[in-house]
Amino acid sequence: MNDERGPTGGGAAGGAGGADEAGTPGFSVVDRRPRYDDAGDAVAAAPAREPTVVEELRARVDEAERRAREISAAYRRIDEERDAFRERLARDLERRLEIARADFMRRIVPILDDLDRALAAARAAGEGGHLGAGVALVRERLRQALAAEGVEEIETVGKPFDPAIAEAVATEPTDDPARDGLVVEETERGFMLRGALLRPARVRVARHSPATPAS
Repeated sequence: MNDERGPTGGGAAGGAGGADEAGTPGFSVVDRRPRYDDAGDAVAAAPAREPTVVEELRARVDEAERRAREISAAYRRIDEERDAFRERLARDLERRLEIARADFMRRIVPILDDLDRALAAARAAGEGGHLGAGVALVRERLRQALAAEGVEEIETVGKPFDPAIAEAVATEPTDDPARDGLVVEETERGFMLRGALLRPARVRVARHSPATPAS
């Protein structure tokens, strides 16, 4: 009679990660606790794993976006600096034009003075006539041209003396205290150019002198 026996050894029991006789899959346990050597020192952990392809691509995208933001900010700064330079250039050009215009007008307004003197001399000599009318016409045309450029005459006679727009070249005594400090005569007309002083008027100013009582 043959004695039939089943297989013996490790094949029957299988390993921890193998399968039992019914074919059920096994399982494995990973010990993640820190390891120590005999001296009690911690054993160095395993080297960090290499980044995956997805992580590398994400890092490259982040770097590209950062560079794009830096380049965009640099272009915005360049645009702002260019705009500021254009504004400064425009302001400087306008200032230079105003200075040149004022210098030119200062050379023109004395012609009005000459024409006024010529008219006054003609009237004093009784020689107005056609020549006087022609000079008056030229004078008026010149005044209109200056007014179109923003030149205005300063009215000072009969008004309080203002050192901001006039120069006192002489004083004239007066017994009337109400006239003290008033402009009584212009020796040279003053002009304004677009709200700025072009040429101050030269005037005579009244000064009140109280009468001394007779002794």
